Amino acid sequence: MSIFKERVSKLVKSVNVDTVILTDPINIFYFTGCFIDPHERLLALIIDAESEETTMMYPALDQEIVNDTATVVNHLAHRDGEDPFRLLFEQIGQGQDKSIGIEGGHLIYDRYMKLREEYSADSIRTVDNEVNALRGIKNEEDKEHLQEAVDITEKALFDLKEEGVIGKTEKEIADYLVGKLKSYGAMDVSFGPLVLTGENSALPHGSSGDTEVQHGDYLLIDFGIISESRYVSDMTRTFIIGEPTDEQRDVYNAVYEANLAGIEAAVHGTAMNIVDKQARDVINDSGYGEFFTHRIGHGLGYGLHEQPSLDSENKEELKMGHVVTVEPGIYQPGFGGVRIEDALYIGEETHNFNKFPKEIDEIILNK
Repeated sequence: MSIFKERVSKLVKSVNVDTVILTDPINIFYFTGCFIDPHERLLALIIDAESEETTMMYPALDQEIVNDTATVVNHLAHRDGEDPFRLLFEQIGQGQDKSIGIEGGHLIYDRYMKLREEYSADSIRTVDNEVNALRGIKNEEDKEHLQEAVDITEKALFDLKEEGVIGKTEKEIADYLVGKLKSYGAMDVSFGPLVLTGENSALPHGSSGDTEVQHGDYLLIDFGIISESRYVSDMTRTFIIGEPTDEQRDVYNAVYEANLAGIEAAVHGTAMNIVDKQARDVINDSGYGEFFTHRIGHGLGYGLHEQPSLDSENKEELKMGHVVTVEPGIYQPGFGGVRIEDALYIGEETHNFNKFPKEIDEIILNK
């Protein structure tokens, strides 16, 4: 049995519906091996829960991609101007006493209302938890692919460190990183890159602009790639330009120690809110708690932000196969911000994908 058929089988055994209809391109890729960006057109994977028969509905212009990659039984193409829901209802049946599982977090309202033309609200249920639970557990092959993605990301950052950053704008550094990432085999960036210097580094999700890197600045770089196998990476390092001030040292070391505490706590069987707490306590005890404004981490895989969520309210335990980030930060308006982010694979022992240095003496840049 192929990995994709195995995933389909696991999904239908975990849901209580007659038919599953998936519309998120990443989820469809996860269950079929076929990635299509449909833009405004309808893309759907239809799974009969009893027979496990799979049907892909897709824009006709993507026929060759489906032919080459999709591990599905039935192909159901629709042309521009054609009503794809007519084909959908012909495939799964109209007006029947049947339950349908959808991605409640993805299916847009207009398409939900199209389903409501044939099916009652009570018969349409979300399967988000079941899909997310499957995607949240990775195996050794996934681990190897994720390591490849991280390795490419870190190569580019080592190059930047050697190249030098003083006098360059945030945009120039971001463009340099993109070029290096693609030269090392990245298919694309997973986001950004987010390059923020000076006071801009206090913006957890700021935008890279025309601000130049100067002596005395923080330089926060948060970036990642999409690899040829469609796995993503996500890492953050914060550099200090020139000799740090005492306050810069205090802030940086607080984040560094919080990062280490979070990693130490991130082992299978530990509740996710405990991982968050262990890291947060370090920053609170350092007097900077009010400036740590987000969760400690999130899942990573084919998507940039997957389940699980390592936040203060999540009491679920880390499981073998989870891949998570640990990324504490301190963001002081008018002063600057520091974030350090590593990605971890939860196994018998926790594996840190990241090797790029993060001790304060290793991240000081003088050129």
